[in-house]
This record gives sequence, C-alpha cells and structure tokens, in this order.
Amino acid sequence: MKKTVRIASKRNSEIVANIYEGNGNRNGLLIMAHSFKSERSEDGRFSFLANDLTAHNITTITMDFPGNGESSETMKEYCLDNCLDDMETCYQYIKDNYDIDESRLGLLGYSMGGRLISLFLKKHPEFSTLIFWAACNRNYSKNDVFLEQPFHKLKEEADQKGYCIFHDIFSDCDDVMSKQFVDNMLEYDALKPLHDFKGNALIIQGEKDITIEVENGRWIFDALRSCENKELYFMHEADHGFGLWDGRKADNERLLSLSSVYLKKFM
Repeated sequence: MKKTVRIASKRNSEIVANIYEGNGNRNGLLIMAHSFKSERSEDGRFSFLANDLTAHNITTITMDFPGNGESSETMKEYCLDNCLDDMETCYQYIKDNYDIDESRLGLLGYSMGGRLISLFLKKHPEFSTLIFWAACNRNYSKNDVFLEQPFHKLKEEADQKGYCIFHDIFSDCDDVMSKQFVDNMLEYDALKPLHDFKGNALIIQGEKDITIEVENGRWIFDALRSCENKELYFMHEADHGFGLWDGRKADNERLLSLSSVYLKKFM
C-alpha cells in the first residue's frame, strides 16, 4: 500500500515522498532516484515496481527532488548536493519509522538518478544491490555538453551571475539553475564510488539512446572493479525512454521485468 508523506528537508522545505511498505515484519529497503525533470513515480514505473516488491518483503521509498513533481521548490534549488541531502533525509526517516533489515539494502536510479545513487553509495557502502537505468554517470569537463547545453557557457554565466539559464529540451522551456548545480556536475566523480563496491549490480542501457552516451553503461560496468556480481544489459532498439517516448511497450515491460527479477533474487 502506498503512503505519501511530507518530510522536512535540511533546507526547511518539504520533501514529498511515496513509501510502499513491504509485507514482512522486517523488510529490505529500496531507495529509487528519479531522472532530471521528472517526478517520484517516474511515469508510473517506480510505482509499479514498488508495488510488485511489497510481496517480496521489500519497502520502497521514492521522492520528488527540488523543482520536480510536487516539490515546493524551483529548479534553482536542484543540484546534486540538495538531491543527496533529500535522499539522506528520506533514508533516515525510513530507519526511524520502519523495521528494516539492514542486510537487504538497494538503490535504483534512472538517468540522473543513476548518478545520484553512485554518489550516495560513497557515504553509504552498506547498500549491497544497485540498478542503473540509462544512468548518466560520465565525468564532465567544461568542454562537454549536457542535454545539448555546453558546459563552458553554463559555467561562464553561473560564475558571473551566480546562476545560469538552462534550456530544457524535454519541455522546451528555460530553467534558472544555480551555480551549485553546474559546479556539482563538473566536480563530482560519479564512477569512483563504484570502484570498491562488492555487491550486486544490474546496468540496463538502451542501444539507441541519444539523450546520454550509450557508453555510460560500459563505463559503469568497468568502474565496478570489485563487484561480485554485475550484469550489463543492452536493450535492443531501445532509446533513453525505454518505450515511454516511442510507444514500444515491450521495452517498458522488459525494463520492469529485468529489474523486478534481479531485486527479488538479490534482496
């Protein structure tokens, strides 16, 4: 059963989160991190997966990051630091209010969410199962481009004004993004935290992804140097939306099926 909660953030704003409690007396925990400019159900996919996992005694929490979904904040508050703070707050909320089996902890991230779960793992090595959906984990420099926006232009404007204008290619609108967003994206290494991970990891990457580089899947796989069990699955003909954008329902079904089977096996 889904429960929607509002949790006080470290910024004195509200984090809107969905909790799906597992059916056991003591449940595993899965934290799911949504993609850039999305929301906590991830177009119903996170909700579907979370509901499916309750019967396997897994509790799941998903949250709206700043400026997304029902968040009262704007995209100017969206940056890796604030998203990680909100994941930390939600994790603590679950530990304070639910009986969790700390030997069964997992993280799932979609696109930018994949970057977030890697960085979250750096502080929380107790998590033993990871799933990456088309994760955006490459390390950026000022010479690179993110969602068609040249980082050197974003960095120059942010350094001058304290913010920059970021054109959202998905909704064709402009967002005011903070200097902190740009700095976090350029400064944080989202692959290094994976080097010492010894648990289980599933990486799912669309073969026809043009939103992020398809090579992200291989970069993550290679970064998991110490991983006891890692799988890299390239989905044939799938783009970044895994069927959401082009109507290929089989891609969506395959994404959820692969993830569900993996989580039930290793959590």
